[in-house]
Amino acid sequence: MAFDRQHAPQRLRRNVTRRETITGQQLEDFGTALPRNAAEGIRRRPVMSGRLSNDNLQSFLNIHTTDTVSMQDADVKFPVKAAVTVAIVLRGRVCGAFDDVPFDLDARDQPVGFIWALSQPVMLHRQLKQGDDVSKVMISAKFDWVASRVNHTDSRHVAIDDFIHAGISVRRWQPSRRAIALADQLLYPPTDDPLFRDLYAESRGLEIFAEALGALGPKVGEASVEPDALDQHQKAQEIRNYVLEHIFDDLTLSGLAEKCGMSIASLQRIFKNAYGTTVKDFIRESRLIAARDAMEKDGLTIGQAAWIAGYSSPANFATAFKRVFGISPSEARGR
Repeated sequence: MAFDRQHAPQRLRRNVTRRETITGQQLEDFGTALPRNAAEGIRRRPVMSGRLSNDNLQSFLNIHTTDTVSMQDADVKFPVKAAVTVAIVLRGRVCGAFDDVPFDLDARDQPVGFIWALSQPVMLHRQLKQGDDVSKVMISAKFDWVASRVNHTDSRHVAIDDFIHAGISVRRWQPSRRAIALADQLLYPPTDDPLFRDLYAESRGLEIFAEALGALGPKVGEASVEPDALDQHQKAQEIRNYVLEHIFDDLTLSGLAEKCGMSIASLQRIFKNAYGTTVKDFIRESRLIAARDAMEKDGLTIGQAAWIAGYSSPANFATAFKRVFGISPSEARGR
């Protein structure tokens, strides 16, 4: 029997969450083709036991990241489609209005999260001020995609349903320590390979989006951040910024720990929790990114690029380069 996942009817998608018997008719419902001459008894008879699921998933996400400083005062206006959007502002302040409904996304004291729902297209107004330093991540999903997944008969979804159908709704929520770290990872993904970069971004965007949407439910108002979460996030940022500012120096874990005023164990744990990678791997990949930029923009040879990336062997450099970017150094240099 062929299990055709692609053509399973949308209305028959289901997810069996416990072990149960599965009949021939249920297999047909999932898109499995039984022999044309199969007796009716075969369709009613148990064919297998276990769990069976067939869900065609599409997230319809748009992910927008910003880490900028405004160069002048400006008022901007542009249309925005109906959507549900989650934002984590890591630094700075964003002010404006959806039509005549004002918003103030203020993260000057600490990273904060906001979620808004626009059930109809609106005009977005933004005020930019010279010197504004803003770092933020925004994850948007089409309004109809979210609305179609809200169960109107489920008590857990009542608050979510009310929120997204209120016309223009804006609410603040406190992102967890992990959500803040994921937002920072979206700002600075570890690869620029289009395939893996997009998969990396979507996985993190979906997790942030789910946490924010869940904050609208029954648990809204409960503490979701560990007492020292923001402090640890700031320390992780300090480590990351120091590495990037001294990327071509002789960086060691002991030296970094001393500069940041912590033990090597704390350094590694805080950084790994925040960015999902080790300090050494981050240094290695950051140097490879710098080497690639130098080849593409400054015309450095592969040997010179290998040297600034910390590789004594061009062959080892080429292997590491292809593992991170999916292309060879010669291909990158020839672009």
